[in-house]
Amino acid sequence: MLEAVGVNGSPEQMAEQFELQALLNDKVKNIVGHTSLNFSPEDSARLKSDDALMLSIAHDYMKLMGIENTQYIIARHIDREHPHCHIVFNRIDNDGNLISDSNERIRNAKVCRALTKEYKLYFAPKNSKARNKSRLRTHQLRKYNLRSSTLDALAASRSWHDFFHMLKEKGIDVRFNHAENSDKIRGISFCMDEFSIAGSKLDSDLSFNRLCATLGNVATELIVQPHQAIVSSAGGGTSNEQGWRDDKNKDNQRNEPFYKTSKRRR
Repeated sequence: MLEAVGVNGSPEQMAEQFELQALLNDKVKNIVGHTSLNFSPEDSARLKSDDALMLSIAHDYMKLMGIENTQYIIARHIDREHPHCHIVFNRIDNDGNLISDSNERIRNAKVCRALTKEYKLYFAPKNSKARNKSRLRTHQLRKYNLRSSTLDALAASRSWHDFFHMLKEKGIDVRFNHAENSDKIRGISFCMDEFSIAGSKLDSDLSFNRLCATLGNVATELIVQPHQAIVSSAGGGTSNEQGWRDDKNKDNQRNEPFYKTSKRRR
């Protein structure tokens, strides 16, 4: 146990103290938040006996994730070869407010990258995620690569403009999809290496609605060029999972920009 704030005693007693505080906001069912900070084996020598450093990183992580003014426990485990600690906290803070977990995965990725850089920790190479990729079939591998690249781009973006710029650098095309006879955007699709799929089928964080919640309203930032960016699709996504456009000159159009920055009136 590295630290316990707002709770004490046995694990059972701590759980009871969590439940007591949760009465401040009895509408929330899932009151316990949990995350683990996992460090590379490359950092073992540095973190092995330095509890203060691990605790400092955990404190910074909690602050950046908005986990403040609440009961929490930080415990270090030694059951793995890599250093790691667990953070268990009450999602109902000391004033009865809910600590949100909205877009937690995306925020977590940004915070971990920032702390890794700040504390000069080991950055895993990009291909470290691919230890089981050799077992994937061609279709699965394409989806895996597209999903990983798109999520990485999203984690590094603060706006639609940033997102599109990052995707372009990774060689990923985007299309907005809408119902027939309607200008309302209903979905978004991504394409890389002639494999295309609706964002909602790629990952829940890549659905059009979730992206709008994360990046803002796309209509306020970009002017979409319909002939390149809009596809009629009743299902909100493209069913073409091998190609991308049906145009005769699709090979020449794949890398063309499909949006332009809107000009604001002053």
